[in-house]
Amino acid sequence: MPKGGGPQIAWLHGWGLTHESLVGLAQLYERSHGNHLFDLPGFGRTNMLAQGAGTKDYAEAMAGALKLLGGGKFTLVGHSFGCRIAVRLAAEYPELVENLVLISAAGIPRSRSLAWKMRARTIKLMGRLAGLADRLFGTAYRPRWARRYGSADYRNAGLLRKTFLRVVNEDLSQVAAGISQRVLLIYGAEDSEAPPDIGEKYAALLPDARLHVLPGYGHFDILERGKHQCQRLIDEFLGGG
Repeated sequence: MPKGGGPQIAWLHGWGLTHESLVGLAQLYERSHGNHLFDLPGFGRTNMLAQGAGTKDYAEAMAGALKLLGGGKFTLVGHSFGCRIAVRLAAEYPELVENLVLISAAGIPRSRSLAWKMRARTIKLMGRLAGLADRLFGTAYRPRWARRYGSADYRNAGLLRKTFLRVVNEDLSQVAAGISQRVLLIYGAEDSEAPPDIGEKYAALLPDARLHVLPGYGHFDILERGKHQCQRLIDEFLGGG
C-alpha cells in the first residue's frame, strides 16, 4: 500500500515470501518517498497467474498495477525473485521505471563446475524417467525424487510449481543487456542462494550499473540485519552519489 509523498518506490519481494519481507527496509523511506508494497501474484493475498507463468507475465501484471497508481516513473527495489520481475519491467516498460535497485538478484546462471553440471543433468534425467514411469505404470517414483532432490522452494511450490520451474530456468542476460536505466546491485558476501558472482555478471551486462557486496550477510538477513547498510547504498545511489 502507498505511503508518503515524493519520488515513488515499488517493492518486489522474493519467491515464497510476501511484501512483509521488505517492510523493514521500506519503512526507512516512509517520509521521503511514496512506498508501494505488493504481494506478487500467487503470494500473500494476490491471486496467482496462469500455471506456468514466467517473468514476462509477472512484468505485465505488475505494469498494470503500477499504471493504476496514477502515472509517473518508479524506482523498483527487488529482492531475489522480485529482481527478475524488475529487470523485465525495466526492459519492457521503460516508461514506468526510473531506476533499479536489485538486492540478491537472481536471473543469470551462476558459475558452476563441470562436475556439478554433470550431476545436475543426471538428477534431471532421473526426474524425467521417474515421471515417465509413473505415467506408464502407475508408480510413485516422481514424488520420491522430488523429496530427495528437489529444493525447498520446489517442494513447497504447490500450484506454482510449473511457474517455479519456468522462472528458475530463465536466463535474463539478453534482457538485462537492453536496460537503459541506472542500476544498483547489492549482494551479501555469504549468500549461497544468489552469490555475488551473479552480480558481477549483471554488472558486466548492464550499461549503467554499480555493484556492492556487503560482507557478513546472506540471502535473507541482508534485508533484516543489513537494512541500514542497504539504505546507505540506496540513498547514495538515488542521491546521485
